[in-house]
Amino acid sequence: MIEFPLENQLLKAKYDYDAKYARIHKRLMEKDPLTDSKLKLIEALKGLKSAVDKEILQNTKLLENESYVEKMMMLLVVSQFKKEQKIDINTIDVRRTNSSIAKEYRNEYKGYVA
Repeated sequence: MIEFPLENQLLKAKYDYDAKYARIHKRLMEKDPLTDSKLKLIEALKGLKSAVDKEILQNTKLLENESYVEKMMMLLVVSQFKKEQKIDINTIDVRRTNSSIAKEYRNEYKGYVA
C-alpha cells in the first residue's frame, strides 16, 4: 500500500499530532489487525495515549524503570482495548501492542525520534 504525506498527517491529527501513535496505529493495522474497525482502534489508542501520558507526566522518571513501564502499560492496554472499546484482544496481541507502545515511549525518552 502506498502512503502519502497527507494520509500520514491526517492520521497524526487523530492523535493530536503525536507521531508515535500514528506509527503504532499503522503497525497494529498492518499484519493481523486487532480489529476491523479503524475507529475502534483510534478510540482505544487515544484513550491509551491519555492514560499513559497522564502517568508519565506525573513522574517522568517512570521511563527509567522499563519493567515497571511495561507492566503499567500492559494494564492500560487491557483496560482500553478489552474493557473500554470491547475489542476481543488475546494475550499475544496485548503483548505485541504493549511492546510497540513501550518501544515508542522509550525511543522518545532516549531521543531516538523517527
